[in-house]
Amino acid sequence: MQYQKNFLGRFFVDSKLQICYIELININNIMNKYTKWYNQIIERAKHRVLNDYTESHHIIPKSLGGFNAPENLVNLTAREHFLCHWLLVKITTGEDHYKMLNALRMMRAEKKGQKRYKTKITTRVYERIKKEYAQLQSQRYSGENNPMYGDKFYRSNEGKKRQRKAILGDKNGSKQPQAREKNADSKLGKKREPFSDEWRANMSKAKQGKNNNRYGVEVLDSTRNKIGDKIRGRKHSEDEKKRRADAIRGNKREKKLCPHCDRMIAVNTYARWHGDRCGTRPLV
Repeated sequence: MQYQKNFLGRFFVDSKLQICYIELININNIMNKYTKWYNQIIERAKHRVLNDYTESHHIIPKSLGGFNAPENLVNLTAREHFLCHWLLVKITTGEDHYKMLNALRMMRAEKKGQKRYKTKITTRVYERIKKEYAQLQSQRYSGENNPMYGDKFYRSNEGKKRQRKAILGDKNGSKQPQAREKNADSKLGKKREPFSDEWRANMSKAKQGKNNNRYGVEVLDSTRNKIGDKIRGRKHSEDEKKRRADAIRGNKREKKLCPHCDRMIAVNTYARWHGDRCGTRPLV
């Protein structure tokens, strides 16, 4: 180190700048050390066959641009897998460091078929990981980066407008063609079991009287006019007309005899135009 300082002193007049440069060299050496260890584990794993429990590891993590290609995958023991992710935390910086720290934090998660680690992470290691992750999370979502900051959230009128605009039309993931197609494929060929009479009775009872969310609600004339203006003059497209016609074609509607005009009327329109409201009903 003394030789290094004497050698660099020929080029740096400012001693502070010289010290900074030496520190950069030391940091680079440490990073190279972690990179070297990481590469050694990967290369060793490429040229062996394990009959014991293994986990698939992305040499270049997917969050850093890696793919599921065979040349980017290697089988590691559970211990090696954890060590590699720990080394990636040491190697990376900035946003990549945050991603690798989060990946390391999730290494304790388990799912069916995973044995994970027989040994426990030491308390000091766990504390250091959690503290650094919490600090990065705080920096990442502080101020305007926080979705709850100011009027970004939906509680404000501006926030509501932005939220609606963000999911309007094709921007809504659930309404995109591929999502609709996936949803349709998942239901194709499947038929829901019919509801039982008991279930129907319970549902009807649960919505009767005061249990109905519209119980006692008085619709203002202004609201009625608003609803009427919205649908008045609306015309269905030819495709919509054809779709509706095809849906009911061949189905016979139940009919009911009107005692006043002596006509058989479809039950869906009977209550509105016939019975007590029939135009031929004699006035009392």
